[in-house]
Amino acid sequence: MHNTDVCYRSVQYYLSEQPLLVNDLLTSLIPRVDHSRVVSLVRNMNHLPMVKPYLVAVQEKNVQAVNDALNELLIEEEDFEALRASVDTHDNFDKLALAQQLEKSDLLEFRRIAAYIYKSNAKFQQSVELSKQDKLFKDAIQTAAESKRQDVAEGLLEYFVQQGLKEAFAATLYSCYDIIRPDVALEMAWKNQIIDFAFPFLIQVFREYTGKVDTLFKDYDKNKKEEEKKANEVTNFSQPQELYLGSTLQIGYAPQEAAYGQGGFGGQQGFGGQPAGFGGQPQGFGQAGYGQQQGFGAQQQGFGAQQGFGGQQGFGGGFGGGF
Repeated sequence: MHNTDVCYRSVQYYLSEQPLLVNDLLTSLIPRVDHSRVVSLVRNMNHLPMVKPYLVAVQEKNVQAVNDALNELLIEEEDFEALRASVDTHDNFDKLALAQQLEKSDLLEFRRIAAYIYKSNAKFQQSVELSKQDKLFKDAIQTAAESKRQDVAEGLLEYFVQQGLKEAFAATLYSCYDIIRPDVALEMAWKNQIIDFAFPFLIQVFREYTGKVDTLFKDYDKNKKEEEKKANEVTNFSQPQELYLGSTLQIGYAPQEAAYGQGGFGGQQGFGGQPAGFGGQPQGFGQAGYGQQQGFGAQQQGFGAQQGFGGQQGFGGGFGGGF
């Protein structure tokens, strides 16, 4: 026989023979036993209330069998505060089964815990309906606000209008401001002549929408200025290229007769004589050179005498009287 089997047999023995000492035994066996098996064993022997101290001691392990057994005991004892603490602290239990069980209870606080469990498990419509039945309007409004669902909030708003609960109508508009459509709220208020209770909501809506429009206009003006700035930069960048490509080069030129002809660097004639270049009739580089009356050669002598490079005289006799 295994050691754990001895433990379970000892639990059975103590429940039968020494029930007042069973909690001491179970406390000493906490590190060695399977708590789910212990709960099943005790439940089969119909001694579950006797091991409540043991269940409280091991609930920190968050075992589903332990949580279900302890919640069952708390319901029998009608201890709604301890049950609410157990539900909040240890979430490993059959939530929907417990909510359905509490929903049928005669105690208001247990039905309130059922609505809380429905809300915690995203069953918002069921939670709101249960709160409306018990006239727990504050809980219903909080559930609608936490749901972030438009159908739940507007359905609750319509219920308050039908019941003539003007203050609850205004409180719902305040708590569910971000999920109720303004046109729906305005229509309900106008049809039921409770427009005064909707005015705080409508004023806030207009203020918010005005702020959004102002922000849009600021963004529009900012983007428009940036686009204009970019357009000006592009225009300034392309303008020099257009001037260069679309205009004529302004480079001066001298007429053919004056280039190498009569006017040179300051005299009456340039590098060549009157009708000829390097080999003119009687002159070399010109009668007038750099402002003097004579050029590089004598009056009747240039590089060549009477002709250029191939005249009667070549390079001879050319540099005689120039300098």
